[in-house]
Amino acid sequence: MSKLLGLPAWAYAAALSQLDGMTPKKLRIALLHEDPEEAWARAVCDSVITDEAVARICERCEQENIEVVYIGDPNYPRALRYDPTPPAVLFYRGSLSALQQRRVGIVGTRSPTPSGVYTAREFGEQLAANEIAVVSGLARGIDGAVHHGMKLHYEEVAHAGHGALGKPIGVVACGLDVVYPKSNAGLWAWVGDCGLLVSEYGPGVQPEPYRFPQRNRIIAALSEVVVVVESRESGGSMLTVAEAIRRNIEVFAVPGSPRVASAGGTNLLIQQGCGPVTSVDDLFAALALDHRRESRSNYETRVAPDAHDQDVLLACTDGAVTLDHLVLSLNRPLHDIAVSLGRLEALGWVVDTNGWWEALMR
Repeated sequence: MSKLLGLPAWAYAAALSQLDGMTPKKLRIALLHEDPEEAWARAVCDSVITDEAVARICERCEQENIEVVYIGDPNYPRALRYDPTPPAVLFYRGSLSALQQRRVGIVGTRSPTPSGVYTAREFGEQLAANEIAVVSGLARGIDGAVHHGMKLHYEEVAHAGHGALGKPIGVVACGLDVVYPKSNAGLWAWVGDCGLLVSEYGPGVQPEPYRFPQRNRIIAALSEVVVVVESRESGGSMLTVAEAIRRNIEVFAVPGSPRVASAGGTNLLIQQGCGPVTSVDDLFAALALDHRRESRSNYETRVAPDAHDQDVLLACTDGAVTLDHLVLSLNRPLHDIAVSLGRLEALGWVVDTNGWWEALMR
């Protein structure tokens, strides 16, 4: 393998994310246990791939004004660092400092009613005016409308030199140089200039359908609360709701007419116990009462392990151990420990690296 000196660590992380067969889980494990350059060398040691691939993606990111941060980097966002399924590599435009503001995730249908569009835009304007960042997927419909509302407020106050506004945060399901939908091209550029545009996919990656559910977990993880403006009962927004609930993030919904299909999902959420939102004041109240997920906070986003699993987690905290070691040290049946490890791994408390189990602690 050729050795090119002077390539930054983030370039190796970015190149790793592009390898065929590199799953999100494999990538997380690799970057949690090794420096990107070491992980790259191990991944390509038996292939014809060389460091030229690292140089190419480094050059492409620089040309496209795309920055990269990876899970072992000190600049990796705190809001994602302890997530159950954190993206191992993030490609972004703009400033990660947008994540230091209070953050509301707003999602909804791609085919909203005029009322839904108006509500989303109003929320965007008022949250921006009150220095609250808004996270969305920049899709058609509600996602785009809320950031259009923010953009309108930015334009209104531009002449006054307003120095403190809520930042737009867009999480997309493709490379940052592949605008989707095309109609939101201007909005993408504005979000990257004024806030933060982020993806776990490198340059050139197309918006395949399966990428959107994966994207939704990042929208949820970056939000302190999630609001559904309009959604059908089986809409994609419900996937974001599920990811938010998995992370103990409070979900709110805007009530709508029972005769409107696009309000079916939001009305169902309210029936199931989610808080109703009738004005932006409801969101201000929710943020005032809950500061757990602020970037300055040490709030643990993972669900606490079951009492029965605590000793297994503790046994994994001093370094990587095998299942056999756990059986001997804990004097518990193998199947019982294996079930505990499965639960702990699903909740993001331990990681399995080729049969060696290790705790993921703060």
